Amino acid sequence: MYEARLTGLATQHHTPTEKPMHQQRRGPGRPAYDSKQKLVAAASALLAERGYEATSPKMILDRAGIGQGSLYHHYDGKEALAIDAISHLRDRSLAYLEGRATTAPAGRVDELEDAREAGTDTAAVLARIEATLDQLFTRTEGRALIRLLADPTVAASKTLTTVTETWCDDLRTAILATLDGTDTRDPEIAEAAAAILAPELNALAHGLLAAALGRGLVVLPRT
Repeated sequence: MYEARLTGLATQHHTPTEKPMHQQRRGPGRPAYDSKQKLVAAASALLAERGYEATSPKMILDRAGIGQGSLYHHYDGKEALAIDAISHLRDRSLAYLEGRATTAPAGRVDELEDAREAGTDTAAVLARIEATLDQLFTRTEGRALIRLLADPTVAASKTLTTVTETWCDDLRTAILATLDGTDTRDPEIAEAAAAILAPELNALAHGLLAAALGRGLVVLPRT
C-alpha cells in the first residue's frame, strides 16, 4: 500500500572523460527531467479540473507548454502518465492529512469549538478529521480523487482502478492513525486496545472518508 519512490542514479563511478547517459543526451538549457515534471504537474491539474476521460494528451501538452515528443519520450501514453500523476497527487494528499492542518473551513469552526467546550475528546478528534477531509476535497488532489472515482473509463481500467483504490486505502490508513491514538506507556495494553478497537475504527475511518467524498462531490465544480 505504500507508493514506490524513484531514486536517482549514482554518477560517482564515471571516469572524468565519461559523462552519464542523461548528460550525453541533454542539450543546452534546462535539465532533461524538467519536461517530465511539467507533464506530471499538467496531468495532475487536469485530472482535478476535468477528470481522466475528458482529458486528452493534447490538453496535457498544451498545459505543460511542451512538444508532443516529450510525452512519448517519457511515457507509453496517457494512462502511464496518469499513473505518475496519481502517485504525485496521493503523496500530496497524505502529506496534507498527516500534517493535520490547523485551519478548519468556516462551516466546521463552530463544530470544533462546540466539541472542545463540551470536553469530549472523541468528538473533537472526529470533528478535526472531518474538517481536514473537507479541506482536502476542495484542493487539487482531493478533486482529482473524486473525479477518478466517478470516471467510467477509470473503472474499466484495472491498472487505474488499482492505483485509485490504493490511494483510498492509504487515506483510510492515515485517518485510522489519527483515530487510534491510544495514550499509554504500556505496549501490551496498547496492543490489546488496538486489537479490540480495530474493527470499529476501520469502519469509522471508512465512513469518514466516504462521507467526505460525498460532500466533496456536491461542491465539485462542474466542467
